[in-house]
Amino acid sequence: MRGSPADRLRVATYNIRYANLDTGPRAWAERRDGVAAAIALHRPDLIAVQECWLDQLPDLRERLPEYAWVAHVAGNGEHTPIGFRSSRLDLLDEGQVGLSPSGDVGSVGWDAALARFCTWARFRDRRTGTEFDCQNVHFDHEGQVARRESARQVRDRTDNGPTLVLGDLNAPPASGPYRLLARDLDDARRAAAQRFGPGGTFVGFGGEGFDEAGPRDDQPRLDYVFVSGFAVDRYAVSTLADATGRYPSDHLPVVVDLSVAAE
Repeated sequence: MRGSPADRLRVATYNIRYANLDTGPRAWAERRDGVAAAIALHRPDLIAVQECWLDQLPDLRERLPEYAWVAHVAGNGEHTPIGFRSSRLDLLDEGQVGLSPSGDVGSVGWDAALARFCTWARFRDRRTGTEFDCQNVHFDHEGQVARRESARQVRDRTDNGPTLVLGDLNAPPASGPYRLLARDLDDARRAAAQRFGPGGTFVGFGGEGFDEAGPRDDQPRLDYVFVSGFAVDRYAVSTLADATGRYPSDHLPVVVDLSVAAE
C-alpha cells in the first residue's frame, strides 16, 4: 500500500539559469522573484537547484525563508544547492564531490568543458521516520564521456536504501547517462501513477525569452527525478509564468510527490 496522502514527500528539481548570461527582461534581477514564486507555489519539501551562481542563493534564501540549504560554493561561484524544509526533514549528513575521476571539487573530469559537482545529503523524514539519500547533479553540456561517467559515478554512490537523484543531466531519455541511472533507479515520470504537463523540460530563451506557443512535448527533456525505495504518486512539469508572462528560467521545474514504497 502507498502511504497516507498527508505523508507524501514533495520533491522538485529546477535549473534556474546562471545570473550572468542575460540582460534586459531576462536579467536575474528581473527573474528572481518569478523563480522563487515558482518554488513557493509548489511548496516542495525538498528542492534541488542547478545553475545557481554565487549571488543567486542569497536571493533565494531571502525570498524562501522556510527553507534551509545544503550549499557548497565552488571555485567558479556555481552552486548545486539542496533546499529543504527543516520543519519536515532533519539533515543527518551532507557534502559535495567533484564529478571527475578524482572526485576532487573543482577538478574537470574526462572531456567536460567545466568542473562539475554533486551536492549530496542524507535526511530523516519526521513524518514517516524514513531516512533517505539525495544527490543533486548538473552534468556537463559538452562532454559525452563526462556525462556518461558522471552518471556512473552517481550510480555507484547509491545504496540499497531509499534514494533520490535529481538534476539536469544535459541528456535526453534513452541516452547513455540516462540508461546508467535507470538501470538501478526509477525514472519518476515513467513510474508515476499520474503525470501532468509537457514531456519536455527545456524551453530555451528565444528573443526576450518568451515562447508564445508555450512548452511542447518535442522540446528536450533534460531534467529528471530518479528514485529508489519510493512510490511515485504524481509527476508534473510546471508551466507557470512569472508576472510578465514569461518563464522565470529556460528550464521548467519538475515536481514529484512520493510515498514510501510498500515492503
